[in-house]
Amino acid sequence: MSAVVLPFRFARRLPQIRKTAGYMTTLSANHAEGHLREQLRRLEEGLRTKGVAEPLIRSEVGSYEGAIRAHLWRLLISQGGAA
Repeated sequence: MSAVVLPFRFARRLPQIRKTAGYMTTLSANHAEGHLREQLRRLEEGLRTKGVAEPLIRSEVGSYEGAIRAHLWRLLISQGGAA
C-alpha cells in the first residue's frame, strides 16, 4: 500500500519566510545566498525523507524560494535598498 504525501504549502509559512528574509538582510550578498541555498537544501532533503514525490518537491522548493525572495525585496525596498 502506498500513499501520496502532500505537504502543507511552504510558501504560506509566513513566519519562517519573514525570519529567513530578515536574517538575509543582515548578511553580505554571498552569505545571504549561501544561507538561502542551505535552507532550500534542508527543505528538499526533509521532503524527500518523508516520501514526497520529486515533482512536488521541486514545486514546493521553487515556490518557497520565490516567497522568500519576494519578501526579501520588500524588506530591501522599505529599507532604501541598503543590504
